[in-house]
Amino acid sequence: GLFCLSLGKPGMIVKSSDSLSDLPAAQLFDQMKNHFDHSNSETWKQRFWIENESGYNKDKGNVILYIEGESAVTHLQSDKSFVMHVAKKYEALVYVVEHRFYGESQPAENWELENLSLLSHDQGLADLAYFIQKKMDELKKRENVDTKWVTIGGSYSGALSAWMRYKYPHLVAGALSSSGVVNAILDFYEFGEQIQRSAKRSEGCFENIRTFVKYAVDQMESDKTDIFEWMGYADFEWDDFWFYYADIFVEAIQYGSRKDLCELLHKQLSETQVWEERLKALAEFGNTHSAVPKNYAFKEIRKTEISQGMGRQWTYQYCSALAYFNTPSRYLPFRWKNMGIEYWKRYCQKSFNGAIFPNTFHTNSQYADLRMQNHTSNIFFTNGAEDPWQWATVRFAVGKNVESYLIDYPGAGHCCDLGYVNDDDPEELKKARAAIVEAIGKWLAQIFKLITQGG
Repeated sequence: GLFCLSLGKPGMIVKSSDSLSDLPAAQLFDQMKNHFDHSNSETWKQRFWIENESGYNKDKGNVILYIEGESAVTHLQSDKSFVMHVAKKYEALVYVVEHRFYGESQPAENWELENLSLLSHDQGLADLAYFIQKKMDELKKRENVDTKWVTIGGSYSGALSAWMRYKYPHLVAGALSSSGVVNAILDFYEFGEQIQRSAKRSEGCFENIRTFVKYAVDQMESDKTDIFEWMGYADFEWDDFWFYYADIFVEAIQYGSRKDLCELLHKQLSETQVWEERLKALAEFGNTHSAVPKNYAFKEIRKTEISQGMGRQWTYQYCSALAYFNTPSRYLPFRWKNMGIEYWKRYCQKSFNGAIFPNTFHTNSQYADLRMQNHTSNIFFTNGAEDPWQWATVRFAVGKNVESYLIDYPGAGHCCDLGYVNDDDPEELKKARAAIVEAIGKWLAQIFKLITQGG
C-alpha cells in the first residue's frame, strides 16, 4: 500500500494522486474468514475492481491480478500506468483486490487484538488464491476459456506477488515483484546504510539530515517536548516520535524525492535560524511524502474502531510476523542511536499494550528468497538503486528460472517501475520495463502451450 511504505510501510505504488484514476464503485466478493480453520465457513465482503474490460481478448484469456497491500484502495491504475501498459499489450483483464483489514475489506467488526489474529500474509495469500480459483471457474463457465493469471504487486504486495507464484503455481503463471520485501529481517541496519548512500548522491544532504536529527536528540536530552507540537502532533511520546521523525527523511528518499528533500534541508539550514520554523517546514514536507504522524503515534495505533487508516493494522503485521525493523546503521547512523532491537520491542509492546514480537524464522523458513528461488520459476524481481528496501528483496537472482533487475538512475526509488509510462522516462527504466514485458509474454505463452497441447 504501502503506500509502498517505509518500515512503517512498504506500500504505495504511484506516488502522486494525479497519476491515478478516480475510484469507481467496488464489486464485492464472498471471501473466507479463516482459510486455516476448515470447520469455519464464515465469510465476509472483500472489495475488488475490474479494469481494461474493453481491451480484454476473451479468446486469449490473459488476466492480471494487481495486488493491493497495506492501505485502503483509493484509486485504480490509470491508463498511463505500467500495469495498464502490460494489460493493453497482452489484451488482459485486470482485477484489483483490496487486502483484508484495509479500507472497506473488513473481516471483523473491530480491530481488537483477538480479531487481528486473522491479519497475516498467509491469510492474505489464501484470500488471493481463493479469489483466483473462483474467478477462473466463473470465466470458464461464462466464456468457456481457460484463463492464465499473472500477479503484479509492489513492496509488501510485491512480496505477496512472488509468494503467490511460489505457493500457488497451479493458479499463477508468473509474478512481477516490484521492490518485493520477501525477507523478514529483524535487525535491518542495511536499510539505514542505503539511506546514507542514496542521500550522499546530493552534496551535503546526509550531513544536513544528521543536523536535523542531532537537534531532536538535544531536545530529548533536555526534556523539551515543544518539538512534538511543531511537528503537528502534540500527543507524541519520544518512542513513537523517533520512528515518525526518521521516516520523513526515509520516505522522501525511498520514493525518489531525494532531490526535493535535500533542497528543503539546505534551504532551511541556510536561510532560517529558528528551529521551530525549520521543523514546521519539515513536517509539512513529510505530510505530502507519506510520513503522517497518525500512522506512527501510539495514541492512534491503539484505537480499535475501524477506520480508513492503516497504522494499527500494518504495525500489527510487522510486529507479529514481518519485522523489517529499521535499526541504526553500523557507521554514521542518521537515526537516534538507541533505535535498536530493544527500542522495537518497546514500540510493539506499547502499540498493543502487551507482549508481541515477530518470529522471523517462521516467516523466512517458508518464504525467504534463497529458499524460494531454488524451488520456483517465473518470478521477476525489480528494485530501484536508491531504495533502502532493496536489501529485503531479491537484488540478484540465483535461481535459473527467476530474474532480477536493479534499476539505476537519479531518484530510482521504491516500486519505480510501476508508475507512469512516459516517453521521456530514463533509459534504464525503459530497459527494465521492456524486460518485464518480455518475461510476462514468455510466461503466458508457456501456459497457452500447456493448455492447447496438453504439455
